[in-house]
Amino acid sequence: MILEDRVAAFYKLKHFLLDIKQTSILEPCIKHACNNNPWFTKSNIQYALLSLGYMLDVHCLHTFSSVYPKNMQIKKIGVIIPSNIPLVGFYDFLCVLLSGNIFVGKLSSSNNILLPFIADLLCEYNAGFKDLIFFTDNLEDVDLLIVTGNDNTIQYFNYHYPDVNSLLRRHRTSIGVISGSEKDSSYNLLGDDIYMHFGLGCRNVSKLFVPRNFDFNRLKLSFESNLNIMDNKNYNDNYNYQKSLCQIHDVSFISFNNLLLIESNQQDSPISVVYYEKYDDVNLLNQELNNNQDNIQCIVSEDSRVHNSINFGHSQKPTLYNFADGIDVRKFIIANN
Repeated sequence: MILEDRVAAFYKLKHFLLDIKQTSILEPCIKHACNNNPWFTKSNIQYALLSLGYMLDVHCLHTFSSVYPKNMQIKKIGVIIPSNIPLVGFYDFLCVLLSGNIFVGKLSSSNNILLPFIADLLCEYNAGFKDLIFFTDNLEDVDLLIVTGNDNTIQYFNYHYPDVNSLLRRHRTSIGVISGSEKDSSYNLLGDDIYMHFGLGCRNVSKLFVPRNFDFNRLKLSFESNLNIMDNKNYNDNYNYQKSLCQIHDVSFISFNNLLLIESNQQDSPISVVYYEKYDDVNLLNQELNNNQDNIQCIVSEDSRVHNSINFGHSQKPTLYNFADGIDVRKFIIANN
């Protein structure tokens, strides 16, 4: 396949993902994925599918993939795919295939339904992908490796694949900055950044910075609109557990009945908890965030003074150019060709 053929197939995929008439085709796959992972829900999977559909703009795809040199030497690129949120790993899948290389995916046992379903669709659109897409439990004979995970995951693959050039993404979390001048409706969008996928993704906001005299009641009504999150037993159990810990250890918290807000200078909060910290000067806050940028995946804010931020409600809607950990996968592939 030439590049134009690969782009055309992903553009067909875009139309499939955005067409609500495809519900009957997707339903069995979504149901299977939910049964296989208690953290996956139908609404979260649909949200992820739509977000990917919006990402796959044909003009952006052409521009995005134009950096790949023609006649690249075809290599096998192994990709380790975790299980925290639906369709995690799609971006690496896209980058590898647009480059014309062979994708070799190692899927988590609790996230092995959705990406193979997408792969089958691509093979229907162009049979040439059958020679470029493989899923395996054992990564053997790969030329490059892309790993996303925690420190233990990174150590494991560093040990077992010492001679393979690797792109390693470590654990990060995301930040929300509130100015206090937002409309209340904006906090509904911030709620999406926090609650979507139960807060399990690196693009989920786990820490809020708020003005010193901010009234948290302004968040309460918007955030409580997500009460159905408590229907998930795992999330409910985590909420009750974290609340009990706070009470036992006399830790102050604000409860929204589906989320605990705890004042802390830490960034990575447990499930059902969001840390918050008060600030007085947005310029000093920018300096703090910049000093901590290696631990931050993205920043959401409606305050234009906050550097490198995106609007509320967009943390789970990355574009092709929102590189995870700030690492351009295309450059990694090209540099190792």
